[in-house]
Amino acid sequence: MSTLLKVEKISVTFDGFKAINNLSYSIEKSELKAIIGPNGAGKTTFMDIITGQTKPNEGKVLFGKREVWLESDQKYQTIWEENLLSKNESQIALLGIGRKFQRPTVFELKSVFENLTISLKKNRNPFNVLFQKISNEEYEKIEKILNEINLDIEKNRVAGELSHGQKQWLEIGMLLTQDPKLLLIDEPAAGMTVNERKKTVQILRKLSSDKSVIVVEHDMEFVKDLECEVTVLHEGKILAEGSIESVSSDKNVVEVYLGR
Repeated sequence: MSTLLKVEKISVTFDGFKAINNLSYSIEKSELKAIIGPNGAGKTTFMDIITGQTKPNEGKVLFGKREVWLESDQKYQTIWEENLLSKNESQIALLGIGRKFQRPTVFELKSVFENLTISLKKNRNPFNVLFQKISNEEYEKIEKILNEINLDIEKNRVAGELSHGQKQWLEIGMLLTQDPKLLLIDEPAAGMTVNERKKTVQILRKLSSDKSVIVVEHDMEFVKDLECEVTVLHEGKILAEGSIESVSSDKNVVEVYLGR
């Protein structure tokens, strides 16, 4: 596997409080991972750093690794294409990093299909947004996304009429129109019905077949259903990593996160 994102020894201090403390983390291409931890563990700050909203006091955030053959040395050398700390939020988004916040933000008065059309990855002036004309290729792309996010039969429905869970799926779909390589998904299970949570697991697992996905979540049962590697954060540091079964039985995790 090839590493897509590598975070090296980042630290962030706010007014003397160390929100992130010498944290290192990585995710491979086409990998699904989850991050859990109590309030104040540093989960949001960590995502803010990756997306350029917060700059760390120290450390590196590298994105997009490739191997280059060095003829002179007769060996491959690892090249990181982007240093995210030198980029702003817009530049990072264009590189292929998409973030879905906990509360979905959709165009409530537009249809599901129109929401996805507006989000397509290309330059659009206000006139184009009002009078959308999409190519056959773009139409097929949206139809594919509708199927991926379980909203194909709802495509003509006004977004404001969707359930909370369906709005979450729509926002994920709006990110997918941007052709992301890495998706950061913040607490997708919050406020969902049991059935919606099951379908969300299916959506995220399917997406990870060709994209990297990091899910930040509080719901342990939801994370268990994802069947992926879990990272537990505490006080800005990694407390434990592994399967949900292994971290759930870790003595330190039980003490600080599960409260037993």
